[in-house]
Amino acid sequence: MRFIGCALAWRPGEAEEKPSCLVVLDERGSIIANSFAQDAGELARAAEGYTAERRGVMMGVDAPLAVPNERGTRGIERILSKVALPAYSASRKLFGGEPYSEKFLEELEEVGIQYTDYPFPRNRKQWVVTEVDSSATLKVLSLERGSGKSEDPAEVLRSMPEPKLRKGNKEARAAAIKSAVDILWNTPGLRLRTGNLSADLSLSENVDLSKLEVNASLSHADFDKLVCLIDATLAAYTVHRHWKGRDGSMVVGTGDAGSVLLPANETLHTRIAEECRASKVPYV
Repeated sequence: MRFIGCALAWRPGEAEEKPSCLVVLDERGSIIANSFAQDAGELARAAEGYTAERRGVMMGVDAPLAVPNERGTRGIERILSKVALPAYSASRKLFGGEPYSEKFLEELEEVGIQYTDYPFPRNRKQWVVTEVDSSATLKVLSLERGSGKSEDPAEVLRSMPEPKLRKGNKEARAAAIKSAVDILWNTPGLRLRTGNLSADLSLSENVDLSKLEVNASLSHADFDKLVCLIDATLAAYTVHRHWKGRDGSMVVGTGDAGSVLLPANETLHTRIAEECRASKVPYV
């Protein structure tokens, strides 16, 4: 079984112009490979290669995969905003009627990976892709590291500063990236460093995020590549954690209306479920 996280360049002006990233985990949670590509077909074929001769694959894509609304926002975005978690602001108008993620899903279907709004834990015989939100996952991991169980998770999340991974000066971006890598390094169930990856950031595949020296001397293009690796790692961790069935996860929404898989311990699950019931948004 393989678990693939995809940081998809999906926004207008980014799709097929900026590279996307794939990060691959094995069942132990070890990073065994990663790669960059710009074309949706190339990404799908890379995913196929990573899963050759395997019994199954679960992929998490950091992008809105189901966008039924012509304007405005999806229901899951409104739910997540109420608990201070990041969410994609997506509508079909934003993409001129054709979200890039739909093209990516078509390419994945060609290699046998099908969209689902609920991957099954512990089931090895599935070839599925689902939507995740890497920024939300990073914030949840920060919450799990620092908050007390008696605190309202929504209030704690709301008090957290937003990391400046994508914007700001080089010093701010370097600090935010190092903080994110530290969170990944100390996340139970995720093995960030393995022996087959390289500390050379210029490579197009198999870059070891944990070995890289992050500082303000890097270019903004280097920072963008690092953020892409971080997001794809978070996406892979999200589906791996869900499959393992430990530490907690939940799905907010349904496939046709938009859904997202999140890591969520019991306290956070209960809090998000309250908002889902109040807004009549399905959840699992």
